[in-house]
Amino acid sequence: RLRRPRRHLHPRRSNRRRGPHRQPHEPRLRRRTPRPRGASTSRGREPALLAACNATRRGPEFLRRTEGGATVFRWFIALLFLLLGPLAASAQPPSPALPRGAGWTAADCATFSLSPPEGRGAECGFVSVRERRDLGASPRIDLAVAILAPVDEPAAPEPLFMAQGGPGVGTIGSFAQALLDDPRARPARNRPLVLWDQRGTGFSKPALTCPELADAERASAAGVDSATSEDAAFFAAMQVCGARLRAAGIDLGAYQSAASADDVAAIRDTLGFDRIAFYGVSYGSELGQFLMRRHPGILSAVVLDAVVPLDYDLFTEPAFAQQRIGEKYLRGCAAAPRCAKAFPDLAARYLALVDRLNADPVTVTVVPLPDGAAGPASEPVEVRLTGDMLEGAIYGALYSDLHDLAPLVIDRADKGDFTLLTTLLLPATLFDTSMAEGMHMTVTCADHGDVDAAAMDFPGVMPRLAEATRAQAEVAARVCRDWGVPPLPRGDLAPVASDLPALLLSGDFDPITPPAYAEKLLPTLPNARHVVFLAGAHGQAMASACANRIIAAFLDDPAAPLDTACAADPPREFVTADDVIFLGTLRRLMATEGVRGIALSGVLAIPAVLAAIVLATALFVYPLGALIARLSGRPPPRAVAGAAGRLSRSAPWLAAAAALLAVLCLAGLVLAVGSTLVNEQTLVVMGAIPARWSWVRSLPAAIGLAGLGLLGAAVAVWATGQRSLPGRVYLSLLSAAALGAAANLALLSR
Repeated sequence: RLRRPRRHLHPRRSNRRRGPHRQPHEPRLRRRTPRPRGASTSRGREPALLAACNATRRGPEFLRRTEGGATVFRWFIALLFLLLGPLAASAQPPSPALPRGAGWTAADCATFSLSPPEGRGAECGFVSVRERRDLGASPRIDLAVAILAPVDEPAAPEPLFMAQGGPGVGTIGSFAQALLDDPRARPARNRPLVLWDQRGTGFSKPALTCPELADAERASAAGVDSATSEDAAFFAAMQVCGARLRAAGIDLGAYQSAASADDVAAIRDTLGFDRIAFYGVSYGSELGQFLMRRHPGILSAVVLDAVVPLDYDLFTEPAFAQQRIGEKYLRGCAAAPRCAKAFPDLAARYLALVDRLNADPVTVTVVPLPDGAAGPASEPVEVRLTGDMLEGAIYGALYSDLHDLAPLVIDRADKGDFTLLTTLLLPATLFDTSMAEGMHMTVTCADHGDVDAAAMDFPGVMPRLAEATRAQAEVAARVCRDWGVPPLPRGDLAPVASDLPALLLSGDFDPITPPAYAEKLLPTLPNARHVVFLAGAHGQAMASACANRIIAAFLDDPAAPLDTACAADPPREFVTADDVIFLGTLRRLMATEGVRGIALSGVLAIPAVLAAIVLATALFVYPLGALIARLSGRPPPRAVAGAAGRLSRSAPWLAAAAALLAVLCLAGLVLAVGSTLVNEQTLVVMGAIPARWSWVRSLPAAIGLAGLGLLGAAVAVWATGQRSLPGRVYLSLLSAAALGAAANLALLSR
């Protein structure tokens, strides 16, 4: 599997933790996000699926996390805006832009694929800086910047600059639309938010992307290039990418953390701000430390989320974090009575599954996410799913809050159900174009491109993981030498000593930057406070209302005590098979059609809807017929004794019961899938709903019984000549509708 030495240091927000003896290693060629968690809103599960379905409103990452009823209400309001927006827009003059410096070029926010909701201002443009500040004749590059107006008054004078991670992921595409759509996602509601794409990423120009890497990865996944080793394929792809970037006149040595920190100061100057607050997540926290060292005078406070120490080696050190998170999950399940009972010997089964898939890969169909959710849409591809690929996909999902579902996902995969992987995790990897692989490489090369991987020791790490990490580091060092990226002065990677107010945030379930990394910074940051979120994964802000409240309170008064009690909320219990219901039809559609499976399942329900409409006519046809007969003085129909007569007389009641049950079943299915889509999206991707909706599955049988009664009544009236000809035909139609609805709904709910 071509997924080479790229451990992403950016949040996976975003639809979403491994083994005591053997820890799966990171995906090899490219570490992708199934969503950002790039950002999110508050407590529910990562809305990767909603993001995919609503991709035009978001960036290339999965960002938004929503809360049930409020989300439905916002969708309703969004529909009103869609219908009435043009009138409202024409009635309001555009907000005047603030005066900017000479390096500013204004741009329509649509340039950054942003659609600011009415009443929430945003200003977009580019800040021009020199590619190399130490060379007077250096060419200029353009940094994409989006400024989001505060939503609360009174507004604080200092903006909050926000930096994504990666390195190589654009901040605007990850965060901006989610922060515009949902003010609750903002870690500071009373401040302007300044989002910029770091040099070489996102909408900044140039963007150091490496499509050669994506092509090589897809070819490897499909088994097209199985004769070429992973290391050789990775190096060849990166060699071609580096040569192409250099041929375009790009100085690869200029795209590193020190230059990006200087960019922050330049953007601040151009936008006309005095001092700023800074938020950085994952690699963004490393950038924040460079900023603290190089430009402390412009900072009022810093928030470092999912903290990366400056001496962190992205080529080698993730192995230790991967070992930790694997043990945390599988041992955690073994220690939880319900989980241990539901998934006995999960660690051993998982490791055996990985070995089995490596020895005999399974061919699966991977359907691209809708256009815009994870890069350009393309045709489904056949992929040879290996154990390494399975490990990489599951590990990537742990960047967000898969916590309670991780054992269930492993158990389903062991039983041959790879729906989650083929529907969400692998598409977000194979078709994701959001990562600027070239910038990722230049930053990591400048930090630790001189690493001697052969001399590295990995105490406490399983041998296979250590061996894979060492091989990845060696090929990465070869790329660094080929690209000619000079290393930063080693002093730049020493711990930052600063008395600036700093808030450090960590998640106990973070798969790559555990809380211990933040603790390493505390000795040289006397005014720093560290908050650990017991249920948190990789990055806390935006995804957690608790984290947003803590950040907002800290920025408003960095010296005041903080109420951090909510960070101690424990993680949810592991979900077992008894807690969910798998809908076979939905699962098969998701597996073969991707997220379109939800819409297709709705199409499959059309016959049941039509049948319910036909049955519902009985609620007024029979009463209306009786009323007309009474008013016209017509004699009542001939009574027939025995079972035939009783069946005929019960037909209106059976039809009414079947209609009500069909409507109840349809409504139950819609509510079950809809509420799960909003709050537990990963379950929908797996083709499942919570077990509390189990009553819905009993309704098709009841409808079928009513249909059999109607069928008996129809046979009886035809045999005995009861009712008029239209009445007998109508009753036959009702019986067919009831039986058809029962069959259709049984198909959908089983």
